[in-house]
Amino acid sequence: MSEELLSIDATELLIGLVNNMPPAAKKATEEQFTELLASAAEASGLNIKFFVVENDADQVDETFRVLQELQPDALIVTGDEPRRKAMVEEPLWPFLAVLTDWAAENTLGTVWSCMAAHAAVFRLDAIARERKPQKLSGIYECEAASDHPLLQGFPRRWRVPHSRHNAVEERALEAAGYQILAHSPRVGADSFVKQVGGSQFVFLQGHMEYAPDSLFREYRRDVRRYLTGESATYPELPENYFAPKTARELAKLRAKAERSRSPRLLAAIYAVFAAAKIPACETPAAQLYANWLGLLATEKARREASPPLALEAQRGAA
Repeated sequence: MSEELLSIDATELLIGLVNNMPPAAKKATEEQFTELLASAAEASGLNIKFFVVENDADQVDETFRVLQELQPDALIVTGDEPRRKAMVEEPLWPFLAVLTDWAAENTLGTVWSCMAAHAAVFRLDAIARERKPQKLSGIYECEAASDHPLLQGFPRRWRVPHSRHNAVEERALEAAGYQILAHSPRVGADSFVKQVGGSQFVFLQGHMEYAPDSLFREYRRDVRRYLTGESATYPELPENYFAPKTARELAKLRAKAERSRSPRLLAAIYAVFAAAKIPACETPAAQLYANWLGLLATEKARREASPPLALEAQRGAA
C-alpha cells in the first residue's frame, strides 16, 4: 500500500484509489489518477488527501483492513484485463462483489472504472456484461445524455479513450434505474450513475484518465503478445488514433505477421512505433472529477450538519 500520494493541508476529503490493475500498469495508473485529482482539487478549490491500495489476490484482507481503518469519503476503483467469459469466474469477482457492498454502506460516492464498473453493475442488478466481436479501442466522440451536475462545465461533445472487450448495454441500464451521463452510437453508454444506499455510484466504461500514450502502449503490448504466441489474434489498430501514414505502415506489417508469425518482426514494428507521433486527446476529465469532488464535499457538509437520527432515517428511506 502506498499512502498519501497527494497530501494537501487542512484535509477536507479523503479519497482512496483501489488499484486492481496488473503489476505492469499499476504505477502508470497511480500517476494518472494522482495528477488528475490534483488538477481536479485545484479546479474545485477543495483540499483532499489521496491514498492508494494496490490490491491483488493476496491482499484482500489487508485492503479491507486499510479501508475500515481510514474510512475514506469516497473511492475510485480500477478494473483489470478480463480473463474469463463470465464475471463470476473472474479472479477479482469475489473481492469486487464485497467491495461494492462495502462502498454502498461506507462512502459518499464511488467511481467504478471499466471492468470494476461491469462487476458493480452485475453485483447490484445482475446486468451481465456482453463480449463484443472486436475489442473497442480508440478515441471516440461522446455527448451528454442528461443534465447532471457531474457534467457542469462540459462542452456539448467531447472525446474519450475506450479500451475494452465488454460492454453493459444502455437499455438494460436504464431499465434498472441508472441515469446515463454520456453516450455515442459507437461506444454505447460511456458513463452513468445510480444512487446505491447512501452512496452515489459513478460508472465509467471509458478512460478519461488515460495519458496520450496509453492506447499506444496497450496496442504495442498486444502486438507483442501475438508475435510471441501469447495471443491467437492480431490486435486491431486503435480507432481515430494513429496518423494515416503510421496506420498504413502498421497495416502492412500486420499482413506480413499474419502470413508468417515471428518475434523477429518486433524490430520492424517497434521502428514504426518509435517514429509514430502520439496524438493528444483533450478530455474533460479534470472537470468531471472537480464536479465529483464538489458534490462529495456538499454531501459531506450536509450530513455533518444533520442530526444522526435524521441521517439514519434518510438512509433507511433510500
